[in-house]
Amino acid sequence: MKKQSRLKIVAASAILLGGMAFLVVAMTRSTSMRHFTPALLVAAGAEAHDQRVQVDGLIAKGSSQWDAVDFKLTFAVRDRETEATVNVIYEDRLKPDNFKDGGSVFVEGKYDATQNLVVATKLMTKCASKYEGAESAVPTDETSYTSE
Repeated sequence: MKKQSRLKIVAASAILLGGMAFLVVAMTRSTSMRHFTPALLVAAGAEAHDQRVQVDGLIAKGSSQWDAVDFKLTFAVRDRETEATVNVIYEDRLKPDNFKDGGSVFVEGKYDATQNLVVATKLMTKCASKYEGAESAVPTDETSYTSE
């Protein structure tokens, strides 16, 4: 009896652990996404088609259009080093306050290589004002500190 009982416990444990491992792998695949620059995403094209991706770059000047009635924002993300761009559509959400042409942006969504389009589910802008005025933190001759 003891041998059968141990065998049942071992079998149940193996099934439980196998099921948990399967769930971890399945969830990791469904939530993982690759990070691209616009140039790398365009180059990957077919490989990234219909996949969830992350793209970061600059908002191409003159590319943004905001439809306040339908909450629809369209724009292009330009690569920081090349002229490559990826089009983005961001619907049913408000436009971020600090969204402006030339600003830095981070987008997550599903990529359609046939249209070179990311249907965004997440949009984040970086605020340049956080980095302005760093010179004021450096002491000048008049305000330099001395240890006496």
